[in-house]
Amino acid sequence: MKSFNNGAADDNSLVERAKNGNSESLNVLILRYSDKILLKASSFKNLYGIDNDDLYQEGMMGFISAIYSFDATKNTKFSTYSMTLAVRRMLSALRKSKDKEPLLSAYISLEENCDMLSYSPTPEEIVLFNEKIDDIVKFVEENFSKTEKKVFRLNMLGLTYAEIAEILERSEKSVDNALQRIRKKIRNIK
Repeated sequence: MKSFNNGAADDNSLVERAKNGNSESLNVLILRYSDKILLKASSFKNLYGIDNDDLYQEGMMGFISAIYSFDATKNTKFSTYSMTLAVRRMLSALRKSKDKEPLLSAYISLEENCDMLSYSPTPEEIVLFNEKIDDIVKFVEENFSKTEKKVFRLNMLGLTYAEIAEILERSEKSVDNALQRIRKKIRNIK
């Protein structure tokens, strides 16, 4: 059996092989994308009380369904298609548990392309950063309504107006209005 290393075969050929029952190709795809899905799941950390592992599992189920439903003739990259399905599956899980209050403690997410390994902050920088975060959290807690807090957190996670509206079961205009109020409050910080 031919061996595939993590970067040797392109996604489309691996998808076709996986669809035809090649478990090695399926494993390569899972290994190739599992870190991205885990990173995306952790960006929703503690939102509505859903455990990061549960979101990761939901994302992986969306990813695996993407493998078997992907159509290369549709002129879409597999990476885009599969990550969209993985995120939608996570968002669906979030919507199902929307009755729980989101925690503000994890509203800052790391950008996927950030290379955190090449930079090591000094202890002083860490203390200053933590103080700034504390100031932001305090400002948000004291000045934002319950709805604004939810919208702010979801926006900081990188969700679109449509995704935020869907999760909160509000109109996109309502989300836009909340973000406008948030921006106005932030501009008025003294």
